[in-house]
Amino acid sequence: MGSAAVHRKTALALLLLWAATSGAARATDFDDMVAAERAFAADAAARSTRDAFLAALADDSLVFQPGPTSGQRTWAARTAAKDRLEWAPAMAEVAASGDLGYTVGPWRFTPEAAKAPAATGWFFTIWRKQADGHWKVLLDHGIVAPATEFPATVQRRGGVGMGRPPSWPVGIPELRLADQAPPGLLTSRMVAGDFLRLRAGQAPDGRAEGAVLPSSATRLDTGLVLSSGGDLAATWGGGVGSPVWIRIWRRPSAEDAPGLGWQLAVDFAVDAVPLAEPAP
Repeated sequence: MGSAAVHRKTALALLLLWAATSGAARATDFDDMVAAERAFAADAAARSTRDAFLAALADDSLVFQPGPTSGQRTWAARTAAKDRLEWAPAMAEVAASGDLGYTVGPWRFTPEAAKAPAATGWFFTIWRKQADGHWKVLLDHGIVAPATEFPATVQRRGGVGMGRPPSWPVGIPELRLADQAPPGLLTSRMVAGDFLRLRAGQAPDGRAEGAVLPSSATRLDTGLVLSSGGDLAATWGGGVGSPVWIRIWRRPSAEDAPGLGWQLAVDFAVDAVPLAEPAP
């Protein structure tokens, strides 16, 4: 056999090996993130909600009180209680680069000694893979909504490997511009085909409609995170007197219509916490 044929066969074998291992790695990233969510819930049931959050939250994690603030400091200041917060993932998505993703699912809260849940709803958690390969919670929030049965399986959202990057600019400047849409506002031009909307009082749906939520804020704290591959991003913001928003964005691919910008995959928005009345 000639050397050229050997080289071609070797190159083909390496290409097939890369395709097989890269696909397996992406599947493992999704499974590992979902497993981390389930382990997080199991830890809360076995120990306490406080201990489970402190173990699952990244060092730079954020929760909303009402604006974004340190998750570690917030939960460290709380006392371990025997109330039960239970949850299960129903939907999830992971970036093609395998280092950023999110989970969505129902939760229920049962006070200590109570026989039935006192509150139910849906959670929305953004996960980021750490340098050591473990998944940690970067951002966590939720809405109150009617009770939903905990699912046995998790629906995988989005697409793995969304194609070649576009030739037109779709980076952080364009992402910041897209995120300037007022909290609550939605139009069909903003959203992806499998768009998911989370609003208090109802189960998640795909309706690409919504009005601007009232705000009396004088300051907003905002942030964003981008997957290493640049295909998936999360943005968020809030503050005293402001609605809270958390958004998941997908970058278009080179195969999409030229000039297409960031597409909204998930939109979470809750009303502003009312400002305290001044003392008489």
